[in-house]
Amino acid sequence: MDRRAFLASLGTAAVATQVPLRAAEGPAAASGRITLLHTNDTHSHIEPFGPGNGAISGLGGMARRATLVRQLRQQLGPVLLLDAGDTFQGTPYFNRYKGRLDYQLMRMVGYDAGTLGNHDFDNGVGMLVEAMEAMEGLKHPNPPFPFVNCNFDCKGAPALGKRIRPYLIREFPGIRVGLTGVGVAFAGLVAPKNHEGVTWRDPYESLNPIVKRLREVEKVDLVVVLSHLGYNTNGSAPDDLHLPGQVPGIDAIIGGHSHTFLETPTKVAQAQGETLVFQVGFGGVNLGRMDFAVARGAVRAASGAAMPVLG
Repeated sequence: MDRRAFLASLGTAAVATQVPLRAAEGPAAASGRITLLHTNDTHSHIEPFGPGNGAISGLGGMARRATLVRQLRQQLGPVLLLDAGDTFQGTPYFNRYKGRLDYQLMRMVGYDAGTLGNHDFDNGVGMLVEAMEAMEGLKHPNPPFPFVNCNFDCKGAPALGKRIRPYLIREFPGIRVGLTGVGVAFAGLVAPKNHEGVTWRDPYESLNPIVKRLREVEKVDLVVVLSHLGYNTNGSAPDDLHLPGQVPGIDAIIGGHSHTFLETPTKVAQAQGETLVFQVGFGGVNLGRMDFAVARGAVRAASGAAMPVLG
């Protein structure tokens, strides 16, 4: 497909969707609410999956996702659109455009924040920065979306470091949201030359002071972690299911890396209540949705579901 024609199609594509129920209402849930829409491991699947791909045949596509997101923003109150990394690698679109097209289209769709996965380093730090610059230079009313990560030390890669924040605050009526992110270890996944200047640190140790700051200093009502650690490594490495037990105070973990298909979030008990852990497969075939109602700094109701991106 011609690149200009594809970019134009984002404004006209249509998709039929069944919206999941919002979070349960109640007398304590009147303070504020937020909907988190999210993707992970989209892997440059700009177009829908074709025939011969089993259960995911005909699903996905960036233009369809854009329409679904637009519909949900019109129907709902405050919405954050987030991504858990591995945007790059997987189709000829990446081979040709080196991630520039992915980030430009994500800006057009209206992403609010993202984090980085191991495949986002496949062409090295320099090309990753070039893709970010291409997104920043795009002429579009939506602002460039920022990246969050607190366990990549970018002192040796300042051009990347200035584009990655340890956390972000987003404020809406009655609710203040804190966003941060963590990434998987480079060893065995990313060639040393491709992450030159970037050092991986333990995500549990890196997250603890960030979450503490978000809670105690920034006074957020909801803490959200964009994680590219994987859903469950059975103890072989840090993962999403064990994260709440190691870092109390997290309300939602939007995961990636393991391409885990979940229909609804997994509830994980932690010292200060429970954490919803969610991941919606790969390739952009699903859009995740989580709804939270908060009052007096605590979650009073929460729900979620995976929404197929249909044609």
